[in-house]
Amino acid sequence: MPSIKKNFIYQSAYRLLLVLVPFILTPYISRVFGAEGIGVLAFTSSTVMYFVLFAMLGIGHHGTRVIASVRDDSAKLNKAFSNLVVLHMLISLLVIFFYAVFIVFFAQEYRFLFLIQSPILLSALLDITWFFAGLENFKLVTVRNAIVKVGSVICVFIFVNDRTDIWIYALIMALSMLLGQASVWFLLRRFVKLVKPSWSEMKPHLKPMLVLFVPIIAMSVYNVMNKILLGAFSDNTELGYFDNSLKLIALPMGITVALNSVMISRISNINAMGNEAGKNKLTLYSMKYFMLFAYAISFGIAAIARDFAPIFFGPEFEDLGILIMVLTISIPFAIFGNTVISQYILPHSKDNIYLYAAIIAAVLSLVANLILIPYYGAMGAVAGFIVAETTRCVISAVASKNALPIWTYVKNSLFFMVPGAMMFLLVRFISGLLERSVLSVIMQICIGGIFYLGISAIYLYKTKDEVFFGWISKTG
Repeated sequence: MPSIKKNFIYQSAYRLLLVLVPFILTPYISRVFGAEGIGVLAFTSSTVMYFVLFAMLGIGHHGTRVIASVRDDSAKLNKAFSNLVVLHMLISLLVIFFYAVFIVFFAQEYRFLFLIQSPILLSALLDITWFFAGLENFKLVTVRNAIVKVGSVICVFIFVNDRTDIWIYALIMALSMLLGQASVWFLLRRFVKLVKPSWSEMKPHLKPMLVLFVPIIAMSVYNVMNKILLGAFSDNTELGYFDNSLKLIALPMGITVALNSVMISRISNINAMGNEAGKNKLTLYSMKYFMLFAYAISFGIAAIARDFAPIFFGPEFEDLGILIMVLTISIPFAIFGNTVISQYILPHSKDNIYLYAAIIAAVLSLVANLILIPYYGAMGAVAGFIVAETTRCVISAVASKNALPIWTYVKNSLFFMVPGAMMFLLVRFISGLLERSVLSVIMQICIGGIFYLGISAIYLYKTKDEVFFGWISKTG
């Protein structure tokens, strides 16, 4: 059976790369293209990505769990993959047709840029990451896409030099996505054989794909709408504050997203084998350690936010610290909810729960944004984001309480709020003694981290935590 540890490392490294690339490129392309050029790129690329969402149509989660459930039977694997990939390609071709209609009849002002970015749609057509996720073979996809990402960054610095090069930048980004997806097809025959698909076997996949597609659209609405409303009811400064605060928490959050994406395929496979005890144990301990991490980053980021924001983003972002502090409230809810969804709801095909949670969260977030943003700007958008993540978490947990020991999960995680709160106070005290600098922030992170991990380790030792003692025995 594939190693969860290795898959986690590969996924975490790739998620980290996905977050770091914008941090590296944004200062450069902002200076090259200016505000107007960045706005054009944001508009065209976001429009293209909505077409991509329709081209993918929920294949990611559905394909992963289907492949995971049949991967030990080569005949079933060949048939499942062939039916899924052909269905996905037919849907993608239909979306590409509509994209062509959009370019010809509707995209008058930025038609050339939309045309340049059409390889992104082809990359969606060739996207079979769900297949390798189902096999738990994350190394293959991660390594190749990482190489392509690094290559694209190098190409941008070499070939993009002034405002007239905006089409070159768009082309580099589009071709890098296409190359990343196309590269894994050359090794596909090592894992599966294409067999003749049939419509009768493809058709049953449509409903679960559509069900999984709706939450993706709903989440994209509340992740994008808050920025649109900020632009409409506030100003660009408030929008910049909110966007940068989201970027800061995206980095640590990506780590749990990476492991949960690994766990979807692992639990789908365990579930297919009927190993109920192994599945429950895996979820119990992963939730406990996820929440240990959640409170660490939530209280930790909140503690350093006031000093970190102006140092990292610049002096003009002095007021960003308080925004980040409030936004960290969403982290434990987001991680708890994502774990329930990834380790129970999706592997067990409880798609209606996933659907309702996402839709209700999107609606409540939209209402909160409409009420709060006109009066509180970026802080209103933060409140709307917290409402969305909290709602999704609570609905997912309550709907799963008959199958999962939700209260046990909560009790196992509540202790970590104590060292988290103590760490917050300790770091804020240290901050008051030191002048604001990069060195002082590093000191705060190190001292706070050592304190939190020390208290948590004592707790795990006293409660005779099985995973903790297993780790001690291996390292000792």
